[in-house]
Amino acid sequence: MAALYGRENLFTATAAQLEKFGLTPRDAEALGTVGLPVGGSPFFTTEVVGGPRFLATFDVTTSNGVNHREVIIGGPPGDSGLRFSLSAYESFVMLVQLNGPRPKGEVVNNNLGEFIEFLYQIKIHEVRSAEDPAVRDESFRELSSRLRALDPFSFEEPDSWWSMALEFCRRGG
Repeated sequence: MAALYGRENLFTATAAQLEKFGLTPRDAEALGTVGLPVGGSPFFTTEVVGGPRFLATFDVTTSNGVNHREVIIGGPPGDSGLRFSLSAYESFVMLVQLNGPRPKGEVVNNNLGEFIEFLYQIKIHEVRSAEDPAVRDESFRELSSRLRALDPFSFEEPDSWWSMALEFCRRGG
């Protein structure tokens, strides 16, 4: 990640932050060692506008008594009505729509490592396509194949977040 985004453009959580979040060991390792890109992606930034802010945590108890914690890990650039949240106990990453009377969510990845890998693979495609436009179509096919193999669930619906992101990449965006 550092070679692709630059160390100055990565956020890695401190041990104290990881302890506060109460993440699964796998997600804590991903956030503490690999990190999240601060910016530089058309699909993700930690520099969110408005609230809830980056790294805000929310603890709730469901109607059946189950404790649940969400950690805001970022959002799509320029969209103050959407946030990516990491389920601290269940490990999945959701895209939460904040506008409207009640928040709505879509699971975008099974865990933080997969989410980071998606961002990484898309960035590789962006760099390859910019360096040599002649390889864009082949690079896109490889990207699509890799992401679908990594997390097929993310592409079950044609209007899912990652399905739309892949379509954006296919069109050269």
